[in-house]
Amino acid sequence: MIVKRIGIIFGGANSEHEVSLNSARSAFDNLDGEQFEGVLIGIDKSGRFHRVETVDALADAEGGTRFPDLDDIDVAFPVLHGRFGEDGTVQGLLELSGIPYVGCGVLSSALAMDKLLSQQVLEAAGIPTIPTRGITADTRDEAIELSAELEYPLFVKPNRAGSSVGASRVETPDELLAAIDLALEHDTTALVQMAIVGDEIDLGVLQAVNGTLGVGAPLRIRPTHSVFFDYEAKYTAGGAELEVPAQIPDALATQLGEYAQQAFRALDCEGLARVDFFVGEDGTITLNEVNTLPGFTAFSQYPRMWQAVGVSYTELLTRLIDRAVAIR
Repeated sequence: MIVKRIGIIFGGANSEHEVSLNSARSAFDNLDGEQFEGVLIGIDKSGRFHRVETVDALADAEGGTRFPDLDDIDVAFPVLHGRFGEDGTVQGLLELSGIPYVGCGVLSSALAMDKLLSQQVLEAAGIPTIPTRGITADTRDEAIELSAELEYPLFVKPNRAGSSVGASRVETPDELLAAIDLALEHDTTALVQMAIVGDEIDLGVLQAVNGTLGVGAPLRIRPTHSVFFDYEAKYTAGGAELEVPAQIPDALATQLGEYAQQAFRALDCEGLARVDFFVGEDGTITLNEVNTLPGFTAFSQYPRMWQAVGVSYTELLTRLIDRAVAIR
């Protein structure tokens, strides 16, 4: 058997750098050693590429290159989260290199990262999304007026960021501008959204080698220390309870699965995506967002959804790599 060399690209010049390090450790340690050899390609916080022996070695790496060394790589596996990684930039570089890579392409990565644009596409596809206003530095002073039709409490967050970085819950108009300023520190557009009352239920979509879509077990999130699933709740032990499989009616699980696959196709996704929903007490479904490169430790939501239906973490990695080879 010929062993493929898998270039695990991780790190990144963004606020989710540390999250990506954890994903890379898990992916590197859990590759099927009989089929694959992992090669660690780190991106430091200034955007320079480094070949490293361990994930932790990236912190002390010096020099680096403007572009990665991919000459001996058979398949690239980006485990990058946020801007300059999940947003189509690295995917474009990989397209130019001609190397197969895991996950969504340039268009779908960029579109899903831009929550405001992706909402417009999803709404056009008939999928309900959260009532939202986009605020820039130019419209900041009009934010209270522009958001007047939305009911408080509101959530404010950067348009193109993840892991709830720069996100705030706003109870009154007096708090709105400060929350917008925080969000604008992370992106040029801040989103002001209605708070949706209900459970957050997420689904993982996985594309098989032949192109068919499958949906993992639904996962329900219950933050334990905060009023919403913020950065601390996501990455602090005990910050949230994850119920997987979520104990929800079969009909609801079916409807969520259909919406998840519909959203995957509407955004032209490839390989994998995590689709996050809110479900109200009356059963109303609202799509929150689509993540094209969700957290990828063995304990992250996406792998756990698949473990719950019998797909091990190592097998999940293998399926994603096989799909990448089949289409690129």
